[in-house]
Amino acid sequence: MNLVEPIFWHARMQPRAAAIIEHEQTITYGELADRVLRTASHLSKLGIARGDQVGLCLKNDSQHIVALLAVAWLGAVAAPIDWQSRPAEKTRIVDALQLRLALVTPESDTGLDCPKVALDVAWHSAVAAADRSPNAVQDWHAPIAVLGSSGSTGLPKFTIATHLEYYFHLAKHLEVVPPGRHRYLAILPLYFAWSRIGCLSHLFRGDTLIFYPPVASPEEIVENMIRHKVTLAQLAPSMLRQLLLIADDHSHLLPNVQVHIGGAPFFADEKRKVIDKVTPRFCEEYGAAAIGPIAAIQAEDMRERPTSVGRAFSLVDIEIVDDNDRPLGAGVTGQLRCRGPGLTTPLPNSPAVTSADFRDGWYYPGELGMMDELGYVFLQGRTSEVIFRGGAKIFPGEVETVLQAHGSVAESAVVGRTLLNNEQELVAYVVTKHPLTSAELFAHCLTRLTPFKVPREIHVVAELPRNSSGKVDRAALANLKPARPN
Repeated sequence: MNLVEPIFWHARMQPRAAAIIEHEQTITYGELADRVLRTASHLSKLGIARGDQVGLCLKNDSQHIVALLAVAWLGAVAAPIDWQSRPAEKTRIVDALQLRLALVTPESDTGLDCPKVALDVAWHSAVAAADRSPNAVQDWHAPIAVLGSSGSTGLPKFTIATHLEYYFHLAKHLEVVPPGRHRYLAILPLYFAWSRIGCLSHLFRGDTLIFYPPVASPEEIVENMIRHKVTLAQLAPSMLRQLLLIADDHSHLLPNVQVHIGGAPFFADEKRKVIDKVTPRFCEEYGAAAIGPIAAIQAEDMRERPTSVGRAFSLVDIEIVDDNDRPLGAGVTGQLRCRGPGLTTPLPNSPAVTSADFRDGWYYPGELGMMDELGYVFLQGRTSEVIFRGGAKIFPGEVETVLQAHGSVAESAVVGRTLLNNEQELVAYVVTKHPLTSAELFAHCLTRLTPFKVPREIHVVAELPRNSSGKVDRAALANLKPARPN
């Protein structure tokens, strides 16, 4: 079977149903299938065949979805690339892959040193003139996509997913989608693995995608959701924080919208505020590109365990283990590992994937965590971010949780700075909601942390540096020249 076929089933059964709404124009399921088949036919004439890697350096729009489905229909392998990334970053990605061709927006081809075709007027004319002849590659075990991590520590770690493995990525997300037809707001960039899972899984079930540009004011996002009767949206934490700024204390901003977040930390007090002010239909998903969604937590559980990312999806096993891969008991911090039928395979010769990430059927996403007696997972930071101080391990997440508990702290990040004697000291950077001094934060930490876990320096800053995926750039923080604590 080909993973695109369930979407084509909707084209046969409900050809006039809305598949995509974009710029106030509707693309029906029948029209979507027609565009996909004609695009696949044109790609075939360009020499694209089963197993070929096709780069998708495209915007967040219907063209991206059509290209993605057409590539999959042919049994080729889609490799999404951030069209807004710098040329040097695109060059590194192209060097790490084996692209047969790249499809680009006319303004995004810089840095792509490989055969490429722009989706311009000539492209659209050729697609419109193409026939609908290509047959689908019918093989669950054929590769469908190259998946890359967010690249928070350098070059993304690439894996390759088959149609069957990717099916489980979609199915896991649908476990936390309420029943009934949905109108899904497609606002996150499609080069994010989680965004592609959201869009494809909702087409898979016959829902309507509503494309909207990610650069928009919170008022515009809310107005668009109301006008298009959106029922479900995946939002980045930064977007939800903007919505909280315009929410009031008397009514929910989006009472009828199921909102999912993922991709970056969202703190306990923020979760409570979203449930109280934005929507009571709130869900956090935790996952990794190499295996898809791993765990989730719904609003009803967030109030009791607001610092947890939830419990495992079905068909996903999670364990917390020590440095020798021995399972640890409840409440003990260690390395998180997971496994399941959605686990992908490292891309051959991918320079950023090591054997340490995949061992004995388990995937190690590089997270530190602990699990309680009921299976709820609490993340404590990245394994690469563990700080050694006086021979003891310190987990940044523990210190950040304490800082976040202060009512005037909006966000925090704790990093280790190496001293001349190769010892590490804790340095905290804090964004505040109200005026606050470092001395007040030191006093707050001293009453809640053992002395060796208290940061040596605490800096109040206007904002934390972030990478292109919106995650805090801890390397940039660690390399900052120390400043006098304020």
